Amino acid sequence: MNEKVEHFLLYELTDDWMPIGAFDAIISTVSPEAYSRMRVLEAIRELAEREFIRFGAFPGGGRTWEPWDVSLDEAIDRIAYGYNNVPGYLAVPYCEISSNEVFRADLLEKGERRLVELGNPYDRYGDPWKNV
Repeated sequence: MNEKVEHFLLYELTDDWMPIGAFDAIISTVSPEAYSRMRVLEAIRELAEREFIRFGAFPGGGRTWEPWDVSLDEAIDRIAYGYNNVPGYLAVPYCEISSNEVFRADLLEKGERRLVELGNPYDRYGDPWKNV
């Protein structure tokens, strides 16, 4: 993934556990020429391979976010095709991506360190949503 996309994704991840809709929105806005749902999944995989994020979900029953203790391939499969009776990213209509809760990503210490290296993406690139 290009550094600009990485930068905005890491910055957004500092706010809270990030859902698939935020990944989709950032990549489609920051790098529209490279946007596809498969590209979003590839970006998520890359962040995980670099140990910048971990995966989890809201399991229901009043419990809060819980990390998944599964392989990277299993996590990407859950995100793509669904998990815990929540449809996967590849199955939901475009209008439902922003509300999909199939997973959330949590920023890990290594990702935080990378973001410190990069600084604030708005200072470097400006606001990608300004003219949207």
